[in-house]
Amino acid sequence: MNNGEVLPYIIEPDKILFALDVGTRSIVGIVCYPEEDNLRVLDLEITQHSQRDMIDGQIHNVEGASKTVEQVKNTLEERMQLKLERVSVAAAGRALKTVKVKAGKEVPVDHRITSEEVSHLELEAAEKAKNQLANQDSPFDSGYYCVGYTTVHYFLDQHPISSLISQKGRYIEVEVLATFLPGTVIDSLLTVIEKAGLTLHSLTLEPIAAIHALIPPEYRHLNLALVDIGAGTSDIAVTNRGSIVAYAMVPEAGDEITEKLADNYLLDFNTAEKLKLELNQNKPDHQITDIIGLTRNISREEILEVIRPVINQLADNIAESIFYYNKTSPRALFCIGGGSQTPLLRETLSEVMDIPVERVAIRDFSSLNRIISNKDTFKGPECVTPFGIALSALQEQFFGFSYVTVNDKVIRLLETEPTTVGKVLLTAGYNPRSLIALKGPSIKITLNGEEKVFTGEPGENARIWLNGEHAGLEAVVKPNDEIVIEPAQPGKKAEVTAGHLLGSKQSSYVYLQGARVDIPYRVKVNGELVSPEHKLSDNDNVEIKELGTIEDLSQLTEIDFTNKQINVNGTPVDRSYQLKPGDRVDWE
Repeated sequence: MNNGEVLPYIIEPDKILFALDVGTRSIVGIVCYPEEDNLRVLDLEITQHSQRDMIDGQIHNVEGASKTVEQVKNTLEERMQLKLERVSVAAAGRALKTVKVKAGKEVPVDHRITSEEVSHLELEAAEKAKNQLANQDSPFDSGYYCVGYTTVHYFLDQHPISSLISQKGRYIEVEVLATFLPGTVIDSLLTVIEKAGLTLHSLTLEPIAAIHALIPPEYRHLNLALVDIGAGTSDIAVTNRGSIVAYAMVPEAGDEITEKLADNYLLDFNTAEKLKLELNQNKPDHQITDIIGLTRNISREEILEVIRPVINQLADNIAESIFYYNKTSPRALFCIGGGSQTPLLRETLSEVMDIPVERVAIRDFSSLNRIISNKDTFKGPECVTPFGIALSALQEQFFGFSYVTVNDKVIRLLETEPTTVGKVLLTAGYNPRSLIALKGPSIKITLNGEEKVFTGEPGENARIWLNGEHAGLEAVVKPNDEIVIEPAQPGKKAEVTAGHLLGSKQSSYVYLQGARVDIPYRVKVNGELVSPEHKLSDNDNVEIKELGTIEDLSQLTEIDFTNKQINVNGTPVDRSYQLKPGDRVDWE
C-alpha cells in the first residue's frame, strides 16, 4: 500500500468523490480521488454528534444531524480549498426488507449478449422486486426505496453461468437480491444532506458498502458472514456460492452496552460511552464520577460482569438473524464497526455460533486493498464502512437520486433507469385517474315506461408540458426537468329537451276525407304537456304521444265526430281506435 503524500498528477475536481457515513455516534466525511481501480484518500474528518440525534440507525433530530454534516463538510472544504456539492451515503439496515426475484428475456440465437443488456435485465428484476414488495404491503405503508441489489445467479438457456456477457443463447435470466428500506428512513437521511447544502451522488446500504470493501467476489464462493456492529444497529450480510445471498439487521449494538453502564453506575450517556471505550485499554481499574458527584474506582472485571448479559443478548440476536437466513453456521464471521471491539463479544459470538474463535475475525484498514491512505488515526474496524461507501460510488453499484419539478414542487426520483412523465407523476402523488377528464353528470329519465340514461359531455384531459413543450405520459424525463400539469376539466352536465327525445321526426300524418293532415307528437313530463323546448331533469317521467286515438284526433283537429260513422281504411271503427301513420279516416 502506497502512503505517499505527493500526487503524481493534477486533480480533476469533477472526479473527486465525497463519502459520508452518518452514524449513530459520529459522522465521518472522506474526500477521495480515483487512481486506476483504487481510491486515494485526500482528506477525512470525524465529528461526534453534539447530542443523540440518531438512535438505532434512525435520524431522530434532522436539524441537529444536518448541522453536524454541514460542520464536517465546511471543515473539509476549508482545509482543501474546494467546494463539495455531491455526496455518497449509505443507510443503516433499520427495518430493511429483501426480495429475491428473477427476470429474463428471449434473445436472437446468433446475438452476442452485451453488458448493457445484462444491466438492463438486472434493473428490470429490481423493479420487479419493488412491485412485488408493494403488492405485499398494506395501503397504509409509506413505500420503500430500493437501496441496492446484488446479482445472485445468471442463467443461459436455464443453466447457471458465471457471466452472460458475450455469450450466445435463446433465453437469458438473472436472479437478484434487492434490498429495500422504508421511505421514512431514506427521506430523513436525504433531508439531512440537503439541509447541509449537498445533493446525492449515490446511495447504498451499509452492509453492501462494507462487503464491497471487505469481501471481494473471489471470496464469495465461501459461506461467510459479515456483521457491522455500530452504535445503534448491527448490519449483516451473508455470502455463499459466489454471491451475496442475504442482508439483515439487528436493532442493537454498542449503545445497549453504554446504556447498561449508564443505568448501573448512574452515569450520563457520554460518561458511560467513555467508560465503555476505556475497556479496550485493558486497565485493571477505572475511575468514574456519577451524576450525584460521587467518584469511585471500579475494577475491569466488575464492569465486564455488568455488561456480560447485554453482550450475550447482542451475540444471540446476531446469531439468530444469521441462522435465519443461512440455516447453519457460516465458515467464518467478519466483524467490523466500532462495536466489534467490545470485550467478550468476539468470544461470545464464537460460542453461540459454534465457530472457532480464530474464525471470528475483526477486520480493519489492513484488510482493504483498494484504499490508499496515510491517515493513521482512522484505521480501526470503524473505518471499513465509510471506505466501503466511497468504493461503492467508484464502482457505481448504487442507486442515485435526481430532482424534477412538478408544478413548482421538487420531486425526488430514484435513478434506476430512464423514467417517464407517468412514473414521475405517480411519485409526485398524482392519481393517474385524475389526469383523465370526467364526463359531465348524466340524466336518467323514464320514457314511455323504459329507463333511459343520457350521459354528460366529454371533458378535456389534463395537458402535460415538459420543459415548455407538450408531452405525453411516456415522454422520458431527465434530471432537473420541469413538468407542468394543467388539470383535467370535467365535461358539462347532460342537457336534454323534449324536442331532443322526438328527434328528427316530430310529427306524423293521416288522411282526413282524402286530404293529408300532419299531426304533431305530444310530450308529457310528469303528466304535464310540455313544449319541445322544455329541458328535462333527472328522474323525470316522460310520455310521448304520437297519433293517439280517434278521440285524440278529435281534440287536435277540433272535428266533432259525435253521431258520425267513422271509417278507417274503409273499415268502421269506434272513437277508441289507435291510429297509425298514413291511416285514411273518413266519416259520414
